[in-house]
Amino acid sequence: MNLIGNIDEEVGDLLEANAGEFTLTVALLSLSTRHLVPQLLERINPDDFADPSLGSIWGAARKLQQDGKTITRRSLLGIEDTPTIRHRLKQASGEYASDHAVNQAAAEMLEMAKRRRLFDALKRAIYHAPEAGSYSEALHFASEQIASLSEATTADDTVSFADAVARWQEWVEAPKEHARTIPTPWESVNEVLAGGLHPGRTYVVGGRPGEGKSIALLNFAQHAAEHGHPSVIFSVEMGETEVVSRILAAGARAEYGQITKRDIDGRNYSKIAEYIDSYSQIPLTLVDKSDLTVEQIASRCRTLKRTQGLDVIVVDYLQLLKESDSRAQRERQVAMISRALKILARELDCAVIVACQLNRNAANQDRKPALSELRESGAIEQDADVVILLHHEQEQGIPTGIVEFVIAKNRTGKTDTIPLEWRAYQARVGERVSR
Repeated sequence: MNLIGNIDEEVGDLLEANAGEFTLTVALLSLSTRHLVPQLLERINPDDFADPSLGSIWGAARKLQQDGKTITRRSLLGIEDTPTIRHRLKQASGEYASDHAVNQAAAEMLEMAKRRRLFDALKRAIYHAPEAGSYSEALHFASEQIASLSEATTADDTVSFADAVARWQEWVEAPKEHARTIPTPWESVNEVLAGGLHPGRTYVVGGRPGEGKSIALLNFAQHAAEHGHPSVIFSVEMGETEVVSRILAAGARAEYGQITKRDIDGRNYSKIAEYIDSYSQIPLTLVDKSDLTVEQIASRCRTLKRTQGLDVIVVDYLQLLKESDSRAQRERQVAMISRALKILARELDCAVIVACQLNRNAANQDRKPALSELRESGAIEQDADVVILLHHEQEQGIPTGIVEFVIAKNRTGKTDTIPLEWRAYQARVGERVSR
């Protein structure tokens, strides 16, 4: 076994802890990289660390995040407190690491963790081979060790055609009441969208500035939650108070102007109080944060899906999300955000609805917007399953009170233009206008 000992020593040196593990520990404590931490804690396990003390720190950080507590040097020591860990945390405190360095360290460390597991599996096979009763037994044991690695197993997204057909039959024959279609507030829109919103699909609502993107998105989420579908609103543009004000005005059919002025008459206050009594417990979560990244959105959505269920994700709006890679060109940044939201819809089996700004170049023209006006990236159109463009009709330069939902792209149905009532005074869009 001298050969095995030499291999163990030489390869072991290559796979031991490296500077990247310390960089990740720095990321836990640094204010400049704190926005990366939620995603990192989901991607990386404590046993991915070669240094057990740093792995213990990582495990403590995971527990703090699960408990909704802030990760600090003191809170980490409250869970794991040994002389070694105190020393490592003292070393990491005050150190700086860039986003690029942290992301690179994470990728390198995960790669090394995989290699260590492969090396350990091969070692077990080597040590077992001389003791095996036959070549076949030794080969079988070695195969089992390799198969035990997660990378060697069949992925969950790999399925035979026969199994796929069986699942399809279950889906197509399921009773209508078992379908997970999520209704929108507008029957005419539901008709075009095959019953409403569908989990796993991405919906883009585009509009020029001030044309009601936020109102439409809140209407989508509110109606879904009222019908029992857990929903979350990521509001980058509006604060919590404004979001709640709009939801209450739309739900209660109350005067939004009175709410914003905090001068609500008895009639409207009674309608709002009645709505609150009936719907204050709907499964709707609000996230009010102006510097969100798409990675933070994904992390929070995964937690919500795991802890309380999630069917609808609303993001208002795409171009205001903070870039993950500030060095990339803006068009590339927007494309990466758009793609990440599409992947999130598939991963969590949720309907993702995102508002998107249209170019201003035709804002004063009395014509319907086009897909080409989606601002800053053609990837938005490419990634979306459905694109709804908002258009306010005018006659001689005066709004008619009709907003058209221009279904400019519909991957599973027809395109159409649906005229709806524009009721901004109640922060909502009304049902279809008869012509």
